[in-house]
Amino acid sequence: MKPMEAISILFLLSSIWILSGALDTIPANQPLTDGSTIISSGGKFKFGYLPLGTSGKWYLGIWFNKVTVQTVVWVVNTDSPLNDTSGALNLTRQGTLTLLNGSGRVIWSSNATRHMQNSVAQLLDIGNLVVRDAAEDKPDIYLWQSFDYPGDTALPGMKLGIDLKTGFHRSLWSWKSTNDPSKGLDHGMVESFLMHHLATPRGMVFNYTYLSDPKEISFMYQLTDSSIISRVVMQPNGVLQLSEWNNQTQNWDDIVGAPTDNCDIYGQCHSYGLCNSGNSPICRCLDKFEPKDPTEWARGNWSGGCVRKTTLNCQKEVKFLKYSGIKLPDTRFSWYSRGVTLNASEELCLRNCSCVVYANQDITGTNEGCLLWFDELIDIREFGASGQDIYIKLDSSDLEKSSTAKKKKLRISLPLTASGLLIALCLILYIRQKKKKDQNQQHFSEGRGIRSSEMFCTNESKDEELDLPLFDFETISHATNNFSLSNKVGEGGFGPVYKGMLKDG
Repeated sequence: MKPMEAISILFLLSSIWILSGALDTIPANQPLTDGSTIISSGGKFKFGYLPLGTSGKWYLGIWFNKVTVQTVVWVVNTDSPLNDTSGALNLTRQGTLTLLNGSGRVIWSSNATRHMQNSVAQLLDIGNLVVRDAAEDKPDIYLWQSFDYPGDTALPGMKLGIDLKTGFHRSLWSWKSTNDPSKGLDHGMVESFLMHHLATPRGMVFNYTYLSDPKEISFMYQLTDSSIISRVVMQPNGVLQLSEWNNQTQNWDDIVGAPTDNCDIYGQCHSYGLCNSGNSPICRCLDKFEPKDPTEWARGNWSGGCVRKTTLNCQKEVKFLKYSGIKLPDTRFSWYSRGVTLNASEELCLRNCSCVVYANQDITGTNEGCLLWFDELIDIREFGASGQDIYIKLDSSDLEKSSTAKKKKLRISLPLTASGLLIALCLILYIRQKKKKDQNQQHFSEGRGIRSSEMFCTNESKDEELDLPLFDFETISHATNNFSLSNKVGEGGFGPVYKGMLKDG
């Protein structure tokens, strides 16, 4: 072996030893290769390469260092696994992290939007991997941080929400499976656990911060005891689970989870499906919508969701229908503006063909705060009086049909308020009396019908106390042949008078 080769090998081994020791940083141009790790200053977290499952794929990620069951909290190359152990993570002096595979091809990059002259990557004791200037360590001047790109795990101190100035989202994504960290389901804007002073049996206490101002809408939770190890994980099925590490049993204890019922499961009724756990079945389509696959929907398979009865066409007239008492849909494909009124929101949505829904985000009564959606609505739940209003764009013909149907119903029902009720009363008495074998039959004139001067029903048992049911509209309509003119026998002060017949039985 040549002297220079020996020196190079010793230098490489020395670098690996340093990186796998107590140091928590990756200097610029000193790649983190397989077998190398860095550990946060307090020893809580470790960053390095690890396999997942039995697929033989390798990933670069962060996991709890003091937990005996390997628990990953963040993965770099979620969609681009390494086929072997020859990966290398490099940090440029300007502050860009790049992960290379064994062939030297870049499979992931931090894509920092600004640069520094003397950068360093550091794993913090809260589980956040940051890139900063070597001479600065203030959070507000980090060049890049892993907390801005959550995976399936929310750690104490991690902020979830949206930056209203840039539109940048921070939301949880589930893994596709326990061994596949590629993106599965996601949660939209600030749809997370809300833990207000939540205490566990062992005294674990949480505080949360919800912020809504012109700059951002965000949520963050903290532990009052930093020695406790906890996490919130979005499971592959969409369930959010808060758990705590138990040093005695050497296992994770589930503390609390969401959903608490079937409607809390993300996207249970899929697109334009409304969920209500008190109903059976729990899913139904919103008004003016119908199942995309009626057969599967009837079987309880709601994965196809619902579609508009009349397809939207931007070249035709569209209107909005108000839906009240619901939980706002998933906001992944939404747009928000704080200073826009509800009326202005409608105008904005009308002018944009891709906009399908608008709503008022501010529920404090100021009528300000506009939310627009640009994709199918997912994760809608019926909340009743505690819910909010949304306005869904529909073809105007759908609303016209609804209006016409209401007018027809009104025209039919008005003349029934007097004559119809009297006819119904006589029909009820007639049927009841025919069933009483020990009494005389009621006289009912089929041939002549019921005239305005003969609106009565004879009953020979006058002392009988009557407990009468009511006929519904369908029964009366059937008895009068749908209020046919051939059944009309006159008209008096109460309106038209019809004759009606019901078959016995």
